[in-house]
This record gives sequence, C-alpha cells and structure tokens, in this order.
Amino acid sequence: MPISDDKVIELLEKAVERAKVSIEREMSFRPFLMILDNKGVIKTIDNRALSNEESYELLQDSLKGRVQERSSDMDVAVLVTGDMMPSRYVKNDTPTPAIRIHLEEKSQLKNKISARFIYVPYTLHRIKNSMDIFAQIGTPIPVGFPAEYLPKQ
Repeated sequence: MPISDDKVIELLEKAVERAKVSIEREMSFRPFLMILDNKGVIKTIDNRALSNEESYELLQDSLKGRVQERSSDMDVAVLVTGDMMPSRYVKNDTPTPAIRIHLEEKSQLKNKISARFIYVPYTLHRIKNSMDIFAQIGTPIPVGFPAEYLPKQ
C-alpha cells in the first residue's frame, strides 16, 4: 500500500522541527537523514562526523547503501542539511539561511522531476530581556529535479 501524502507531510514537519530545535539551542544543526518505510515507520539516522560536510557525505553513503540492500521497504527519504537560500528566492540578494530538505519518494519515481530540494528559510530572533533565541520559519520553496538515490521502478 502506498504511503499517504499525510505521512510524507508528517515526515517533513518532523524534519523541520528537529532542525529548528537544534538551531534554537545551538545556532546550527548537524545534517541528518530520515526514512519513511512502507509500514509508515519513521527512522532517523545521524552520525558523529567532525564536519557538516563529512557528515552529509556519510549520510549520502548510508542512504545509497540502504537503497541497495533493502529498497523495497523504503518509500520516502529526506536528507536534511543547513544551506543558504538560492539568490533567486530572496529579496535584494540578502543572504538567508535555510534548512534544505532533499526529498525523494518512490511514488514520484515515474515522473521526470521525481525529487525535490525544499528550502525552508529561517531567521533567528532573541527574546526581549532573555538570552533565549527562537527561529522563525518561513515559507518552504520546492525546487524539483530527477531522483538521485531511489532507483527507477
């Protein structure tokens, strides 16, 4: 049975929330991978690599390995990292930090544009008379491209 759009949205919301909590606590976040299997179970994978670049590469390798060994139970994968909004989506070419979600779904593999980067801009704000920071999440912007990890069916 195919995974519902509601489950995919739940996965995306969990990914953004996880990144947001880390941003508010540490002013940044480490890349991570979330997988939704065909039973609707969400699994989160991260690592202890020293740099974000190394961490992202290890997560890419992990995703490729999981696809090769058990692609039949992985319906959706999201690879999440920190990035900057592409300049064409920001006003006045102002650098804007973003949560970048690389989304691939088995149900979309039949389409030419079968994967998406979803850029979620955010701004940090200090709470008045406090040391606490909160991240204000902006409107997500999807950018489509052919799938890189999940195999064509």
